Amino acid sequence: MVFIALLVVALCCAAARANTGAILMYHHVSPTVQPGPYARALTVTPAEFEQQLRWLRGHGCELVTVKQVWSDTVHAQLAPCEVALTFDDGYVDVATYAIPLLARYGGLGTLYIATGFVGSADHMTVADLRAANLAGHEIGAHTVNHVDLTKLSYARAYHEIDASAAALRLWLGSPVSSFAYPSGKFDRQIADAVRTLHFDNAVTTNPGHLAASENPYELPRYRVMHGQGMPLLAQVFPQAAGATADWEVTTHVARERIAGNDLQTAEAIAVALLARKFPEQILKVHVVAVQPATVAGIVLSGVKFHAVMDRRRFERDVQQMVGVTFSAAPRVDEVDVWATVPIQVHSGAIVSGDYATPTAKTVFSAAVVRTAQAAQTDGWILGVTYWDRQWL
Repeated sequence: MVFIALLVVALCCAAARANTGAILMYHHVSPTVQPGPYARALTVTPAEFEQQLRWLRGHGCELVTVKQVWSDTVHAQLAPCEVALTFDDGYVDVATYAIPLLARYGGLGTLYIATGFVGSADHMTVADLRAANLAGHEIGAHTVNHVDLTKLSYARAYHEIDASAAALRLWLGSPVSSFAYPSGKFDRQIADAVRTLHFDNAVTTNPGHLAASENPYELPRYRVMHGQGMPLLAQVFPQAAGATADWEVTTHVARERIAGNDLQTAEAIAVALLARKFPEQILKVHVVAVQPATVAGIVLSGVKFHAVMDRRRFERDVQQMVGVTFSAAPRVDEVDVWATVPIQVHSGAIVSGDYATPTAKTVFSAAVVRTAQAAQTDGWILGVTYWDRQWL
């Protein structure tokens, strides 16, 4: 009997520790809460959103795209707590408030865009979408006119789905693999149309955790409502309580590696970069704010890598670092990245002061100005770069 009791306890504990994947749904992230119960319910303030991000990160949750969380679910590779944050309709406040906060906490999200409203009042522009895409966020389709697809003819519904994805592919130059049903309205015929148009998945507004047995065109999502986010997180991720070590360590390490006269911005950048776990070791993040410009400098080790490295991968990672930095710190106007290798010096050499012997050598450098962004799918344009030939 004792053995059976212990076995039951062990099984219960294992179930409590089971890895959890879920999708959360947002609309507005704005300090202005519009009147009316519907608008109020769909508006999360930036303070609320940051509190939720801090809770998720503090409890060991990874913030990823729908594409990743669904792939990890299907392949049994879910983290203990893995969540995709999604933003419907394409409101401009998502670009203004949500994306910079996500970057600050080292997370990515999925934006579902009703393409007919892009560039109109209170909605994101094509430039906003490109910036989000370059920063690593997933851009999904949400029809052209945000209509109830179940009330349209099949031909009209098919066009709404197809045309929205086509517009996004044209603007971004990248595939569109995820779809969101407007207002969560769909039926078997609509789901079949989404599958026929070669989307990998589609999300609903039905609450629930992800499971590998799930129909990929009926993925559940939890709706985050104004003032109700924290109780929802505790309900959806009960097993995450107490798993704070990873995020605390990341924050501590970030604070040890910052410099400059704007330490708050430097910390936000360092945390965002470290949370992405780049294979290049980040030695220091400097931020210097001297009017009218704020410049961030990222110093990388040219000898310590956590993965096999070549020029192409290194350059791609640097491009992503630049995107993460600009997203985490909207005040930054320029990002300078350089890599160094140590230089051996003779015993007794002076290594500080005006006549110091150099102890490190720069083997790579690049500078990117925020306005130099281009609509490319592989990251921010690095422009003129310096590469030490011997290092290469």
